[in-house]
Amino acid sequence: MEHISKNSKVLLYLLFFWGVIVTIRGFSLSLQDWMTNFGNIYMGYAWLVPVVVIIGLKIENWKIVFKTISFMFSIMILAFIASPYLSHNEEWIQLLRPVNFILIIGLYRFKFMTRLQVYCILFVYVKIAIYSSRRMEFLFLGVVLIFLMIDRISSISIKKIFFKYIIFGFFILFTLVFTVGYEFLSDIALSVIDFQETRVFLFNEIFEDLSKTDDLLFGRGSLGKYYSDFFARTRRYWEAMGRVGWPGDVPDRISVEVGYLQMILKGGFVMLILNVLIYFKAIYLAIFKSNNWFIRRLGYFILIITILTIIELRPTFTPLFIILWMAIGTVLKKDYRDMDDVEINNLIGLK
Repeated sequence: MEHISKNSKVLLYLLFFWGVIVTIRGFSLSLQDWMTNFGNIYMGYAWLVPVVVIIGLKIENWKIVFKTISFMFSIMILAFIASPYLSHNEEWIQLLRPVNFILIIGLYRFKFMTRLQVYCILFVYVKIAIYSSRRMEFLFLGVVLIFLMIDRISSISIKKIFFKYIIFGFFILFTLVFTVGYEFLSDIALSVIDFQETRVFLFNEIFEDLSKTDDLLFGRGSLGKYYSDFFARTRRYWEAMGRVGWPGDVPDRISVEVGYLQMILKGGFVMLILNVLIYFKAIYLAIFKSNNWFIRRLGYFILIITILTIIELRPTFTPLFIILWMAIGTVLKKDYRDMDDVEINNLIGLK
């Protein structure tokens, strides 16, 4: 943890500590609870992933990451060829999402065979997103492309102004969501444009249920649940219709689709605030206080995850979040921010 500011160290140590506490709160005498806590990507390990920042403190480790991603993509391409015999479920998406990271780093910086591999993975990613009706993946790709277009602006000052407005705008949106409420903002948006909102009830139910037991501050632990009236009514309707159609989820839900709500459910506002403070600090240092392209691109990636977590992207023990926390570790180290492009390229093996 050398060459990281004292404030950053304090935030990271607090997050490590709180992640352990959240995980321990899921311990019990039930074998099933242990299997769920350490066998489900949304439970125990998800809150221990931030420890990966330590790996990011050595920038040469990115060479291993790029090779690992390439190997993973090769396996996914082979698996896709055998797709008539496999189901296209959420596990596919979790393994394919790192393609967004490769795109934000810059496809042209990789060798020809790697670029060809990424094109194949993009095809697989889009096809499975369509097959499984995953609108989130198209939003993810869209935001990545927007950031890449902004980065192509030749004037550094104009480029930074764009990102200042994006960061400030999201900060205002984030603050309003957790003060005046998501539903209020959704109603305003609906008065301007017509769209189908599917997140309001999640915000309402989480805050209503956690407020009953004063769990908003500290959450309910890695195996914490909340009661969903929406899914209770859906389940009753399904039963009344003779179990025909979509049954929905169980009313006592152990996970919630929105990333920031998942943080509140498991670790309360303590977990939410610690994560957001680290995210924003890393974004600021990467985009506005770095002298090389690689750290700036890592900053773009962290910012994209930060924005999309208000819609989905709950913390998981998956490649995407391992890359995220490794990126944060690299960004927070001043030595790497001070390097120029040539020095960085020599260390990570890209051009």
